[in-house]
Amino acid sequence: MSETNGKKTNSQLIRIEAFIREEKQDEVLAALNKLGIPATFYESKGIGKGEKYQIRYGRHGDILTMPYSNRRTVETIVTEDKVEEVVSVVKDSAKIDKSGGAGGIIVISKVDEIISI
Repeated sequence: MSETNGKKTNSQLIRIEAFIREEKQDEVLAALNKLGIPATFYESKGIGKGEKYQIRYGRHGDILTMPYSNRRTVETIVTEDKVEEVVSVVKDSAKIDKSGGAGGIIVISKVDEIISI
């Protein structure tokens, strides 16, 4: 990693972003913590596959189904040599059932530059 005028660059840094079911957030974060991998997480919503958010309202308990699903996004940046391990741990901890049912998606991208502020 080289530093020039406060800018750090390293072509070997990889960003891993996982869009997971909200009930799997704690499991994924605990698994990353065991590896010593820092992560950022936040609430997100998606229009796609998955159980849709429902709201009960009115005297009769009517149900309104929203067009989106509640999700959590967990992000981390790791060196290239850690990518396989991190992806494997996230996949295992985000599974929704023992048969390996999908618990979300993982996006992997290269990090061109990190700037400290």
